[in-house]
Amino acid sequence: MDRKKTLSVVRGYLFKEKRNTVLTSLFLCLATVFLLIGNQLFANVQTANRLNAQALEGRQHVTYSDVSEAEFQKIKACDFVAEAGLSFHLGQAEDGTAFDYIDESFRDLGATVAEANIKQVINGRWAQKEGEAVFTKNYMEKYGLELGDTISVSLAATDADTGDVTFRIPDLTLTVVGVIDNATGFTDRKNGYVSEALAEKILREKNGRVNAVVRFADEEKITENLDKLNAYLGYGEEESETLKTQINYMLAEAVTDGGTLKKQNTAMNFTIWLVGVLVVYNIFYNRLFEKKRDFIALRKIGFQRKDLMKIAGMEFLILILIGFAAGILAGYFLNQAVYGEIMNAFAHAYDAEGLVSSELSRDSVGNTAVMLLLMAIPGMAGIMFQLQNALPTEFMRSKRKNAGKQVLALLIVSLSAILISILGIQDNHSDEGILFVKEYVPGDLQVTAGSIYENIQGGDIPSISDSVFQEMKAAPGIRQVQDYKINYDRGIFLCEDRGKLNADSGNYESMLAMEQEIDGKKQCLYNLVLATTENMEALAPGYDEKEDGHAAIMEPELAKTLNLEIGDTFTIYDEQLIANGSKEGCKSARVKLLDIRNVILSENHIGGNLLVVDGETARAFPGGLYRQVVNVWTEEGLEAVAASNLERISDMNGYSFRNANSQIQKYIDSDHSQKVMQCFFIIILAGIGLLDYFNTIFTNLLNRRNDFKIMHKIGIRKKEMYWMVMKEGLCQGGVAAGIVMIVQAAWSAGRQETFFSMFAVTDAIVVAACALFPFFILWYMFHKKMAVS
Repeated sequence: MDRKKTLSVVRGYLFKEKRNTVLTSLFLCLATVFLLIGNQLFANVQTANRLNAQALEGRQHVTYSDVSEAEFQKIKACDFVAEAGLSFHLGQAEDGTAFDYIDESFRDLGATVAEANIKQVINGRWAQKEGEAVFTKNYMEKYGLELGDTISVSLAATDADTGDVTFRIPDLTLTVVGVIDNATGFTDRKNGYVSEALAEKILREKNGRVNAVVRFADEEKITENLDKLNAYLGYGEEESETLKTQINYMLAEAVTDGGTLKKQNTAMNFTIWLVGVLVVYNIFYNRLFEKKRDFIALRKIGFQRKDLMKIAGMEFLILILIGFAAGILAGYFLNQAVYGEIMNAFAHAYDAEGLVSSELSRDSVGNTAVMLLLMAIPGMAGIMFQLQNALPTEFMRSKRKNAGKQVLALLIVSLSAILISILGIQDNHSDEGILFVKEYVPGDLQVTAGSIYENIQGGDIPSISDSVFQEMKAAPGIRQVQDYKINYDRGIFLCEDRGKLNADSGNYESMLAMEQEIDGKKQCLYNLVLATTENMEALAPGYDEKEDGHAAIMEPELAKTLNLEIGDTFTIYDEQLIANGSKEGCKSARVKLLDIRNVILSENHIGGNLLVVDGETARAFPGGLYRQVVNVWTEEGLEAVAASNLERISDMNGYSFRNANSQIQKYIDSDHSQKVMQCFFIIILAGIGLLDYFNTIFTNLLNRRNDFKIMHKIGIRKKEMYWMVMKEGLCQGGVAAGIVMIVQAAWSAGRQETFFSMFAVTDAIVVAACALFPFFILWYMFHKKMAVS
């Protein structure tokens, strides 16, 4: 049978069965639309997550700390590294200003929100010559500087782990050539950025170490590329552990192949593919079943089996092309409508423009094309195989079991609910930025004076006076205050035998370096800066002054060095210990270790040598106590009033003021915007799942219409049939909800939200859809007389 005759027979069938042709094409069109919109859904979620990560953490994949310049040049030359940026810390001035060099790549890879200030100068230009520098706006305002002014500073660079001075740069003269904005969220952090020429000179002279940010060419395999890069630098598996590297996990989760979104996308494609294959097969099976008499007649007049296969294959191919072409076109315009018009209105309302795209991405189009191909081939192959290996009459009379379709419907609703659950509880990690701010500002507001780095050096030490402190406490809207006082006048020391120290701790080498004879015996010393607060209960809620007596809070690494645990006691000594070389005649106090935590008083009061003690212990040692940090908690509804009063007091007295709420607002806005987008993505995904499930149930009930006809003829009422299919749906919904709840229970373990609040709506929709869809479909069949005629 030639192609023209085959095509003529197929055309006759297509026009003769117009209704079936339209319905088949419509389903194939919808399958294509589901795939396009579904894949674009995940592409948009991934884009939103990536933009959020780049805004908060930066575009770099990995950060190397404390590497040599030669190693950085080797990293930059690596063929699988797309971009590498360098920063070099020259040190800090006496006033706490940090001086650094950052190259153009470092600025480009920096976070678009958190590090927005280093992206461009707001006045002047970037430093180019050796004696030029760019400063933050707050530094310029503090010293009344203008472009072209010259400053002279002395810098000291310290080891980040031990706090030891690694090198000094005395009397460095710099000319101001540019101004950048203050660091986002840290208005009192002052910075100066020097030129490449000066940085290279100091690097050579001081044999300095640099930090490197790295972006790989293949961003979907960050961990593997990091291991390759370490090996490329000459570090084996054990040696790599000595490197200080930090993966940008927030960005990695958004882009890597093994990320949660990739797995969700794969599960969604598999679900639609499985539905599509079985439904496509079922549709064409029904079409062939309706041609039973025609095919028997064709065989009787001499048509061969291969001729029947040509007719079935040609019809299959034409319908596939019609449905898929229409689906691609409809999917494109629907994607434009959903992501270009409908969702952008909400995105604008919630300041989330740019998080979604109205265009189809290459990945979504590519995934759809592959899935369509994989959907068509098995369905067509199944029909051809059965035509080839069975007589037409036998094939057409075979019984079709309903159990497979029940399992298929169950699988669809379960996987769709699981995907929605995953998307609903997805964490975009923006709370990490909030926690970072709250670590420095535990209250709502904070007022600080001075800096631990500059005040340790001596000179005039600023302090928040008692009168100003009382004025702060009396200001409207203030609910609670907590202050920190620091003793810069006299050093405090720990004294311990070498044998009692933990050699695997970070402070071990520092204590060995200060080993000297005390009372004729070698002792290891460690210098501390004493800090105190009158509100010790705020730091350690279980603190009881009468029961605990003298108490202290220590850094974890120092406690590890001394082999101390919470509840242990230890002795601190006045600096007279070194002068006398003896514990005799030296002021000392035996204190109880109340807590082990990172001691952070403020952004400018951080350090491993800070020891927080109760007020009585602090006053027992000689030296003045300088109040330099005041944390403030405000009353609800009076935040703005309290912030305005404290900012005014700070400006009048030359203190630094920080508003934690304004600092974390950008993180909150970003989190809110992304959650709004996720809600709409969930709605779209739910629509895809429900329509898939509806198609499967509709096909299932349509294949049972003969059963309904028989029931109707023998006197079974429609209400009884409605209740029958509803019970089937409820059973199916119960099983599906049970499967989903097992998975949901595993995900909800360890989360703060309750199981009900996270998943109740999803599970209720599952059960409702399973119960109601069969009812409405059967009603439609009765209404159209499909089940009774």
